[in-house]
Amino acid sequence: MGRFHYLLGFLLLFICSSLWIASSLGKQPSSIAITHGSCVCSEDNNVTIALDASIVPSNRSEPTINDMKPPSEPKIPSYLPIANSHDYHAQLSIPSKLWQKAGSMKINDDREKDIRSWLDVNPRLRHEILTDGSADEYVREHFADYPDVLELYLSLPVPILKADLLRQLILYADGGIWSDLDVTCHQPIHTWIPEQYQNRTNVVVGLEFDGTQFASWTVMSKPKTSHIVAVIKYVIDGLKASAANHNVTTAQLNMTMISDVVDVTGPQAMTVAILKNLQKEMGVPFGQANITSIKEPTLFQDVLVLPNAAFASTQAGFPEDRGPYLVEHRYAGSWKNENGGETQS
Repeated sequence: MGRFHYLLGFLLLFICSSLWIASSLGKQPSSIAITHGSCVCSEDNNVTIALDASIVPSNRSEPTINDMKPPSEPKIPSYLPIANSHDYHAQLSIPSKLWQKAGSMKINDDREKDIRSWLDVNPRLRHEILTDGSADEYVREHFADYPDVLELYLSLPVPILKADLLRQLILYADGGIWSDLDVTCHQPIHTWIPEQYQNRTNVVVGLEFDGTQFASWTVMSKPKTSHIVAVIKYVIDGLKASAANHNVTTAQLNMTMISDVVDVTGPQAMTVAILKNLQKEMGVPFGQANITSIKEPTLFQDVLVLPNAAFASTQAGFPEDRGPYLVEHRYAGSWKNENGGETQS
C-alpha cells in the first residue's frame, strides 16, 4: 500500500510540474532582444534577434585579395576645391572685409591716409593688414593640405612675386576685397555691384586705364571661386616655368629671371587666367576683345567687369561716360626696384 501511495504522489508531482512549466512558457514575450552586435531581422516580424555578425552563418564566399579594391578618392572639381561657381552660390554676397599687405618698412603718412579712406567711406568694413610674418602664417594655416601651393609660396624670395600670389590665395581662402596700400577709396563698396547683378556675381574686376586688362590693385571675390583657382594655377605654373628656364628652384628666383612681373604674376597673368577660365566654362570663344573699353558694368557669366573709370580714373583721364570713380590708384610702386619690393636694410 505504501508503495502505491509513493508512486501516486510522484505522478501527481510530475503532472503539476509539467503544468507549471507549460504555463510559464506561455507567458514569455514574443520578442527576444540581445543587445550586443549588429541587427539581423528574421522574416517573422514578431521576432527580432540582435546577434554579433561574426556568428551569423553566411553562404557568401569571402572575397579574394585581388577582388578587394581601396575606396575611391573623392573627386575634387579643380586644382583647389570650389564652393562658389556660376551655377551654384554657397553664399550670396562677397564678404565685407578689406585685406591689405604691408612691406617690411613702416607705413608712411600718405599710405595711412589711403587706408583711412576705406574706413571713412565704409564704416562697417572689417579690415586686416598682414605683415611679412603674419602673411606666411596665414598661408600655412589655410593651405596646409595643399603642399604644392604652400611650399612654393614660402620659397619665394622676391617680395612682389610673393605679394601677387598672396592676394589670390586670400581671395580664394576667405574672399572679400583686396587692395594695395596705395589706393584711395571714393565710393562705398556696397554700391560697386549694380542691383541686377547682386546675387549673381562671384568676382569683381575693373579695367586698367588702357581698357584691355584687369587691374590687380583692387579685386573683389567670394571665397573658393573657379576663377581665382585658375589665377593661382596660372601664376604657380608661370613661376615654375621661370625657375626651370634658368635651371634654378623657385627659392632661387630673382628679378632678372622674371621676363615681366606683370605677365607672370601681376595683372596680365590674372587677366589671361580669368578670360581662359570663362571661355572654358561658357563653352564659346571669349577673350580680350570681349572686355576692351566697355563703358558700363558688364557681367560675363559670374565675373563682373567694371569700366576703366571705376578703378583707373586718373590714368584714364577721368572719362565722363564710363560710370563713377570708385577708387584711385596712386602708383607708389615700391616693388619697382632690383629687389622686387621692400626688404629689411
